[in-house]
Amino acid sequence: MTQEDVKHWFDALSEGNVTPLTDRLTGDCVLEFPGSTFGGEFRGSRRVRVFLRQNQRLFDGGLRFTLHWVMVTDAAAVAQWTNAGRTKQGSPYANRGVTIFRRRGEKIERIEDYLDTEILARTWPGRGHSEPADDAPEPA
Repeated sequence: MTQEDVKHWFDALSEGNVTPLTDRLTGDCVLEFPGSTFGGEFRGSRRVRVFLRQNQRLFDGGLRFTLHWVMVTDAAAVAQWTNAGRTKQGSPYANRGVTIFRRRGEKIERIEDYLDTEILARTWPGRGHSEPADDAPEPA
């Protein structure tokens, strides 16, 4: 995992393309958002892929990321970012955060996403993350 890999993943996410990132996930990977209302874990590469796709679809034209710095070690990569978009309901959205990618060999086994959940709560009052059902069809 290199700084260029991480930059490529965020650039691809900004274009609505989750494949460069999800192709690097272990089958048992975990995506975690700490917190109660908007927190939770998505377990397994399929659930992580479905969540990432669904998340982009909450925005008109997707959610655009700007990377501010990336650090890579033998065990992990850390990226600080800001993002911006417009919700399907027409509300502007912008947030900031840090994502940690933990690796096992050449694959990602865990993603921890730390962001301002108060912004999420203001943007989508009364809603939180929900895991896709086991039998949920995968978006095209």
